[in-house]
Amino acid sequence: MLVAGRPVTQLLSLQTLQRGMASMSKEVCTGLNILKKGQDPPLRPDDQLPDWLWKLAEPEKTLNELRRMKAEDLTFEQMVRYVKLDNRSAIRERNEQTAK
Repeated sequence: MLVAGRPVTQLLSLQTLQRGMASMSKEVCTGLNILKKGQDPPLRPDDQLPDWLWKLAEPEKTLNELRRMKAEDLTFEQMVRYVKLDNRSAIRERNEQTAK
């Protein structure tokens, strides 16, 4: 596994990695608790998890994909994403032109 272009073992000692992996559990979601006196929540089977959770893992459309779609076919969220990405692209282009 690479982090910042370097193997994880170069960034962390082997003992740190082993300690972190040993603390992981198959019964609870280790490290999710944010309360001082709270406990990590138990893991549940996939069929008990909400549907929206699986949508988080789906990649969002890129600017080029959104440009190829018709405006009538875009959802509101896709339109907002398109405007945001298009503005970023325009800013990058202007910055490149002024840097020359």
